[in-house]
Amino acid sequence: MSNFKEVLCNAIGRLHIPQELSELKGKKLLHVSDTPVCFYSGLRRLINILKPDYIIHTGDMADNIKLELYPTSICEYEKWIKRLAAMLEASGAEVVLAMGNHDDFDIAGKYFKSSRILKEAETIKVEDMSFRISHKPEGILEDPAQYNLFGHDLTLKSGCIDNKLYYNGISNINIIELDSGECTTLSYPSGTDDARLGRRKIGL
Repeated sequence: MSNFKEVLCNAIGRLHIPQELSELKGKKLLHVSDTPVCFYSGLRRLINILKPDYIIHTGDMADNIKLELYPTSICEYEKWIKRLAAMLEASGAEVVLAMGNHDDFDIAGKYFKSSRILKEAETIKVEDMSFRISHKPEGILEDPAQYNLFGHDLTLKSGCIDNKLYYNGISNINIIELDSGECTTLSYPSGTDDARLGRRKIGL
């Protein structure tokens, strides 16, 4: 039945959230990256079900709006960042944001009032665990930590290298159980990559 639900959700472009995620005990960290605004509704559902203690977004928060390429889209970008900030900060989770190349630091700071915003790659402590946070893989590779969260492109894949764990937030949504260190990955809804590449008009 679970496989059928996953196939159905994928067919209609809806995020599949397995029932067992609502049953996870202990503290949880949710990692996403390069999120087009069509994913926001799925992200809201996931947050409501998972109830993460930490949310880490590794940049390009409204990824269908290519702000670096089209700076005149700043008003559209701000509209969606305001919505995303309200969603993430209402979750009760500790939120950490790594600025992407299509993000604006001043606008993020305007709406993310209680979140930690990183301009550059940085290593932080989460429940006594070491996390390297970066938008681009280069920021990870210059000084990797025990756990490494990033996005931007697929030049660095998720996996384990020299006993260090790497999680690319473009490939999957990553959910890390902080007590055990185990990671559950979810697929982004179908259409997410098209939205990231600007292949179709999207909305919430």
